[in-house]
Amino acid sequence: MTYRAIVLRLQAAQAVNGLGDGLWFTIWAIFFTRIQGIPAESMGLAVGIGGAVGLLAATPAGVLADRHGPREVLGVVIVLRGLAMGMYLLVGGFWSLLLVTICFTAVQSSGAGIRVALVYGLIPADKRMRVLAQSRVVQHIAYAAGAGIGAVVLSVDTKWIFVVAVLANAVTFLVTAGITVRVPHVPAVPAERRRGNTQAIRDMPYVTIMMSTAVLAFCWSILSSGLPLWIIGHTATGAWAAALAVALSSILIAAFQVQVSKDKGDIAKAVRSARLSGAALGMCCLVFALAAWPTSALVATIVIVAGVCVHVVGELYYVASRWSLSLGLMLRDAEGQYQGVQASSEAIAVAVGPAVVTMLVTGLGSTGWVLLGAILALSVVPTGPLTRWALRNPDRVAATPAAATPATGTPVTADAVTAAPAVVTPATAARATAGAAPVAGDTERKDSV
Repeated sequence: MTYRAIVLRLQAAQAVNGLGDGLWFTIWAIFFTRIQGIPAESMGLAVGIGGAVGLLAATPAGVLADRHGPREVLGVVIVLRGLAMGMYLLVGGFWSLLLVTICFTAVQSSGAGIRVALVYGLIPADKRMRVLAQSRVVQHIAYAAGAGIGAVVLSVDTKWIFVVAVLANAVTFLVTAGITVRVPHVPAVPAERRRGNTQAIRDMPYVTIMMSTAVLAFCWSILSSGLPLWIIGHTATGAWAAALAVALSSILIAAFQVQVSKDKGDIAKAVRSARLSGAALGMCCLVFALAAWPTSALVATIVIVAGVCVHVVGELYYVASRWSLSLGLMLRDAEGQYQGVQASSEAIAVAVGPAVVTMLVTGLGSTGWVLLGAILALSVVPTGPLTRWALRNPDRVAATPAAATPATGTPVTADAVTAAPAVVTPATAARATAGAAPVAGDTERKDSV
């Protein structure tokens, strides 16, 4: 299978998944409260607790990906997510919603890390960041389309349309799984090279870096929770400005994510990107605080737009640095569990972000924005020293030369993948470079996929 075909399938899977996610996250709160009849308080508690418990599954799922191959495990995880989505039609109270949410969040958080591990195994190092960035752009566009479909569901506002929407979302997961399992197989880590099941969570430099930089994931809570509440309660403009902020952010992310990410595979550049992200996100908080001062709706809106532009810079560089640090600082032959740690740490920040941002912004006003900005800016201060600590281990991906083919020592490139009669994945090449014996399935013939 050619490099281009692999990338197209990865992006197609991301597009279908993004479409379903956009639909679901537009309607889920109304579906649970109005259609399923669950009180809002019970719904919020069940979703919160269930989400927190479900996050614990990401690292064990990563271990399974190392043992059985990321493509196969990711396919199963996506199918299970579709089944969990269908089970939401059966919930009718706190306990049933809690149980299903635990299952749904477990496979959701697991899939995020395993997918990055799959991209790591399939895509050459010089193209990896670009593919991840392109996939995020595709997901943003599909998510917006799904949200548009969700708006139609909300406008029709009948039980049957919500049921159809939930079932349609479940189907998108099955389609995504079908596309995913059609990419080439990435070999599992051979038993003799397999690391301990708790290697990643015991790797303190890696865990500390992932946890500290994950604070920057509050950027999404700022846009979804803090800014809308601030606009409504403290500025001269209207609620429509919050929708404008989200739309503008999505457009700018889609326009610039690939450009920002393409040169961030180097660890030193990733550290600088993390620092830039922290500074930009800290600055956007100060700009949003200033939006409360103008008495003119137009001026307040201009200030908010300026804040969103600075926010986008922070988000773009956060995502790019996150990919580079999480991939470059892994230990080889444990890619799945390391990406599980990465996914879990970010998911925790995403889960607690709305509460933290809302508490600061609504409880402390402008002072809360200043404190939030300080938290974001300071969270990346230790990134440099922590990275140097991590790189003392020579087994880090970034501490070794680029993967090379065992025969020639030539770096694996996209052109080489396209031209060769077999796809040699970076994971396979790395194992060969390290002196491991070839394992069955290390290469995929064109006619085998």
